[in-house]
Amino acid sequence: IENKYTKLYYKITSNAKQRTTEGYTELHHIIPQSMGGSNDKENLVELTAREHFICHWLLIKMTEGEDRSKMLYALNGMKAENKYQQRYHTKITARVYEKYRIEHAENHSKRMKGRPAWNKGIPQTEEHKEKNRQAALQRAPKSEETITKWKESRAGYTHSEETRQKQSLASKGKPKGPMSEEQKQIRSVKQKGVAKPKGFGDKVAERMKKSFSENNPNRRPDLQKICEYCDKTVGPSNYTRWHGDNCKKKA
Repeated sequence: IENKYTKLYYKITSNAKQRTTEGYTELHHIIPQSMGGSNDKENLVELTAREHFICHWLLIKMTEGEDRSKMLYALNGMKAENKYQQRYHTKITARVYEKYRIEHAENHSKRMKGRPAWNKGIPQTEEHKEKNRQAALQRAPKSEETITKWKESRAGYTHSEETRQKQSLASKGKPKGPMSEEQKQIRSVKQKGVAKPKGFGDKVAERMKKSFSENNPNRRPDLQKICEYCDKTVGPSNYTRWHGDNCKKKA
């Protein structure tokens, strides 16, 4: 778009072409590559970090449609830093920051809607898996406060019927059953020397007690027996011990 921002943009890039800058600079494509710009010398200019940031800011104001969408991504990327870059830390106002962050979020959501994830269906290499594994091992353990907050946030949560159907379909056809001896051995080696979390045994004991209580054969109606000597209805173990041939009322 031909406006005051376009004039300012080309003034900055033109002045930068005609000077020799000492110190840190960043290479900038005058016509951005995403808009058809080339890597030719005429399309490249050395800018200071501050000038580079301002030029990307101006590019948003002097483009529209698809090109403006691309420039929003470019401005958002100006915050990225590494050991080879010294980004310009401008005192951008909260209002301006909010305006472009909201627009970038809406733009990104619109562009990505309906697109599958870039890595969908691509299996991870063993090297990548090992990197993820090592990164996970180096993470600090979660604090008790974090664990408590997570539990509170999940309390009472239930999956929707739609989610359950998706999980059911995803699991359909997959082999189920007991672990193989090889898998058991792998787990055993991994867990060797790893301390169980505090209260681990208490929860298991409590669950087992409840299970035993609920499945006690003496309390099951379908297993009750009537003693032929005293006519009492009792559970199988009580019948064997105190009734039948051992009943006191047996003649």
